Amino acid sequence: MKTRFKIIAFSLFLLVQQVSSAQQKIGMVTLSGKLKNFSNQVVVEDLSEFQYLLPQTGERIIIPGEDASFKISFPVKVANYFRLGRNTLYLSPGDHMEVVIDKNNPRNASFTGKGAEANNYLRNTPFPKGGSFLEAGTLIKNTPEATIEAVEASAEIRRKELMAATGLTTEFRRLETARIKADLINSLLSGESYSSMILKLKGNDAETYALRYKEAIKPKLVAYGHNFVDASLMKMTVYRDIAADLINNSTDAKLAQPIRDCAQPIRDWYVAEELVAEMEKAKNKSELAKFKEKITQIKTISYQKAANQMLQRLLSFGKGDEAVDFTARDLNGLPVKLSSLKGKVIYVDLWATWCGPCMHEMPYFEKLKVQYKDNPNIVFVSLSLDDTAEVWKKSVESRKADGRQWLIDRNKLHAYNIVGIPRILLIDKNFKIADMDAPAPSSAEAVKAINQLL
Repeated sequence: MKTRFKIIAFSLFLLVQQVSSAQQKIGMVTLSGKLKNFSNQVVVEDLSEFQYLLPQTGERIIIPGEDASFKISFPVKVANYFRLGRNTLYLSPGDHMEVVIDKNNPRNASFTGKGAEANNYLRNTPFPKGGSFLEAGTLIKNTPEATIEAVEASAEIRRKELMAATGLTTEFRRLETARIKADLINSLLSGESYSSMILKLKGNDAETYALRYKEAIKPKLVAYGHNFVDASLMKMTVYRDIAADLINNSTDAKLAQPIRDCAQPIRDWYVAEELVAEMEKAKNKSELAKFKEKITQIKTISYQKAANQMLQRLLSFGKGDEAVDFTARDLNGLPVKLSSLKGKVIYVDLWATWCGPCMHEMPYFEKLKVQYKDNPNIVFVSLSLDDTAEVWKKSVESRKADGRQWLIDRNKLHAYNIVGIPRILLIDKNFKIADMDAPAPSSAEAVKAINQLL
């Protein structure tokens, strides 16, 4: 009997191993657990160097249950950085974790399962936009020298935390060792602006402090930036924030050629990012077509391919194309088609009750409707993406909102690539897309955009 039990147990072990191997082979990551203080929709954001270069995807959208529980599986081809709320994640093919994340307290997050060690370490990752170790100015001291010492002390604490962490891959340790140095440099570069703000320096005092600070960090930047130009580190946000400075400060003649070789992909990334930003602002497809030649100047193939993917996405459906029709439901539960509004300018406000910025725009949306209430050539559609009709109706009723109040399943808007909201769709009288991401109601540009179509 015992032998039989051992055979069954061993067979189950092999099965689990096979499933795990298969999962890793196909590059899937599974996350489940609890998300506290989040809205009803959460996106696992790509933080890699392709974050803004590639078209957005809806494959990593989480809709937590009423008890904040969730489970999601999505493909990850290679180990990379992501963000869930304010927590930086490092996910590898085959990771399978139980997580608890509180959006208000990222350092209190917990991770268990395959991949947990790296993510538990990342709980204390500083925010680059907050000046990294400066933590939005909390380490600013009365003298530049004292501020620099405080920043270096914080970096040393983080180094010790990394050394003490167990179960980490060699590659992850390499990346995070580099992150500490990048955060240190970012902190030094951010210190001047934060000092003026935190210490409330004015006039000569501000000028004197700034000059003294710049002189104090010069040798530090040279020392920390030495041999630190490395394109493989571009997958980290903070490194992308300082890479241009590193290249500009690398003046050692002996290292000039190696630095140029390492810097080319970095320079290409900046070119690609700028081109993608320009493409997204293009007014029509004829303007977009001009980017085909511009993209060829990107020598790094991966960035060139990403920019081309974004271009093809924008060319496939966007400004100037006939709007893709969809069917929503009105407050009475009756079906309503977008195409029923043909012949008029259509201003569609995409929102949800759980979206704070969306609700902030609501009063402006209502004012915009009033401004054009006597114009029969324009219609305003309030299109909710809420998961339940009851919550949506309650919001509409509490605000006493009138007009076209529609509800739709996000999956019916696939052609519009709705990843983030609030978002405005603007359609002209010929039922053609005027803008896939038009000015919000609170923007002065909204009226201008509408009047151009009337």
